Amino acid sequence: MQTRLQKMLSEQRHLADLGLAVSKINHDMRNVLASAQLLSDRLLQVKDASVQAFAPKLLKALDRAVSYTEGVLAYGRAQEAPPARRMLRLRQLVDEVHGLLDIGDGIDFENGVDAGFEVDADSEQLFRVLTNLSRNAVQAMAADTEGAVVRRLVISAERTGGVCQILVMDTGPGLPPKARENLFLAFRGSARSGGTGLGLAIAHELVRAHGGKLELLESIGGRTVFSVSIPDQPVSLDRARRGLRRSA
Repeated sequence: MQTRLQKMLSEQRHLADLGLAVSKINHDMRNVLASAQLLSDRLLQVKDASVQAFAPKLLKALDRAVSYTEGVLAYGRAQEAPPARRMLRLRQLVDEVHGLLDIGDGIDFENGVDAGFEVDADSEQLFRVLTNLSRNAVQAMAADTEGAVVRRLVISAERTGGVCQILVMDTGPGLPPKARENLFLAFRGSARSGGTGLGLAIAHELVRAHGGKLELLESIGGRTVFSVSIPDQPVSLDRARRGLRRSA
């Protein structure tokens, strides 16, 4: 009986891990495919050379969707793949996030990242982090229909020593108390009715995989600020010595 009970509990944990893994994949796939569908609808209405401005975005969105399906996690394995880190131009990545957001009329987007700003990160994973944070902000502001309210999403960044801090700020209504209490918990930290809270949970996990920190700095009516802090990768002693030899 004890053996059967242990086996049953193991199977239950396995199924729970699988359910979380599938939910996470489904969440990001839904976001990417929704963006691809949005751009496809726009392409159908364009009958001149300007269609070339949308085609690359559509192809990139579909490529991301294919990449996610190829990286489907093994049965029962809920962890993300380790980040493949490179030096990235953050402003360009933020522009890509903006291009795939469904931002309606009356919501402004501001890319406040300097053109030369660089971050040491996995491009796909950081894209997912910023997309989830930005999409949540846009949905919160879109639900606020008061005409005189300023609705703006701003992404900026600064570097302090070997740490890059990315700020995602919106002028929405702020997170409700329940969402703040369960922040970053899947299925419990949603800020809107019908939401799953998976976006923040996924973003939190991806940032932690970089050795970084995702935190809510402020959330009041009219201003919500999330901070993504990512430290540079440590330089090995051998690599540092090779650099010194080349500079000598």
